[in-house]
Amino acid sequence: MLSPRIEDYLEELFLLESTGRKITVTDLAERLKITKGTVTATVQKLVDLELVNHERYGNLHLTDAGRRRGMTVFHRHEGFRAFFHELLGLDRDHSSEMACSMEHYIDPVTEERLYALLEYFRKARAEHQPWVDEIFLAIEKPILLVPVPLTLCDSGSSGAILRITADEPLRKELSKKGFVIGAEVKLIRNDDEVFACEVSRKTVELQLNEAATIWIQQPSK
Repeated sequence: MLSPRIEDYLEELFLLESTGRKITVTDLAERLKITKGTVTATVQKLVDLELVNHERYGNLHLTDAGRRRGMTVFHRHEGFRAFFHELLGLDRDHSSEMACSMEHYIDPVTEERLYALLEYFRKARAEHQPWVDEIFLAIEKPILLVPVPLTLCDSGSSGAILRITADEPLRKELSKKGFVIGAEVKLIRNDDEVFACEVSRKTVELQLNEAATIWIQQPSK
């Protein structure tokens, strides 16, 4: 397993190599915006890992293993960047920043599915499929409803139950009291660890451990 920092070095070396230039420690330091001393120490680690060859006081060369790993990280970066920019509509710089923070932690299966989703989206856009425009309209709208547990609601809050995270048999007990998915709930008052709620046209008092398992939809603040 290579650290994210090591992978950053391999990616930058791969990109520099793709320009056809001879690569020096100075080039890499400027690219990564760090000191030559730091680069020299890390390059030695890469040499020890047999990912880089370094001529004494000379140029840097990726080994075949280093080149393949650098290309892998680069492809992951491009995949995430395209996802954030093309699918989510974020600007290029922000998309690239997000990609940098995530490219080191994706597993092969997720990576393959990400690429498959991108290709499907690109094909649909090229064919002018109407749902592509609908997606952009949908993601630009603000989220009006967010689920929160009753323990984080203010008195007077109300909404439909979206989720119940209680285990059995507590879930059954709550169901008997009217707390089921889709039911409308209003928090009447919160007295320390007792939550008085109106549900199914009746008032029910819940303990803290019960209220924490009931999540409702309410307008975001």
